Amino acid sequence: MPRLWVTNIVPALFCWAKARLSAMAPVSFFPKADDSDLTAFWLNFGDNPEPSIKQKMIYLTIREVALVGPGSFNTMGVCDTLGVTYPMVNHYFGNRDGLIAEAGFATYKLYIDRIWESVQEAKVDPEARLRAWMEAQVRLNSEISGWGAILNYSPFSQTVFQIMEEKFGESRKQLFELNISRLAQLIKDYRDNRLTQFDFDIDNYPRAEFMADQKLVELTSTIAFSTLGLAVWKSGGHAPSQGIADLKKISDPLAEAHIKTMLAVVRSA
Repeated sequence: MPRLWVTNIVPALFCWAKARLSAMAPVSFFPKADDSDLTAFWLNFGDNPEPSIKQKMIYLTIREVALVGPGSFNTMGVCDTLGVTYPMVNHYFGNRDGLIAEAGFATYKLYIDRIWESVQEAKVDPEARLRAWMEAQVRLNSEISGWGAILNYSPFSQTVFQIMEEKFGESRKQLFELNISRLAQLIKDYRDNRLTQFDFDIDNYPRAEFMADQKLVELTSTIAFSTLGLAVWKSGGHAPSQGIADLKKISDPLAEAHIKTMLAVVRSA
């Protein structure tokens, strides 16, 4: 029976999902960049085409950890790319863990910014905006999959986590609450079939109002938990499911079906 389902039902959904994804122009985490000319890469993080050596080290660490994960990350590659001596890591960051911690916070901030950019670029429609938030979280987690262990599983590296908490703990909590507040408003809009123009920032979001609405808190938590679970699975972070050919073939259609289910849960709430 499962094989028959895969053969007969999934292809139509797969074609639809593939066509939809190809029509999108998603906000990407990294632009294409040639290491012989990194100006385009630097501009992905701000307006300065020639940032400081410290900032360059952070930006390259963001990319390298995203690609290989914190365990395989080697600071020598960052230094070699920039043509600086290896002791510069200790000079600017104390040690390797300090560099990863600073790059980790910068990654998280950029991640929150990119999610919101995706929402802003979506069709001005309650469903499209909520869907954009979900799809951005899934897509961006895949692009920075190597950071998953640092950002989502603090016990993986207690030293890095402690440095991040000491230096950026409060700012990171503010970014988290900002992201969840944006999601809560998008959920309210879709649930109530209305469109609210809002531009929350870390100093301006209706935290008390949202926390007073228990049903909204529960619904927002459900969508946030479920979307993060999908993001981990799609990013290749779920080791037991790796290498299953049938699952790989239907991964995109299943993800689309899951997003549709989440939207149905919101609409029926």
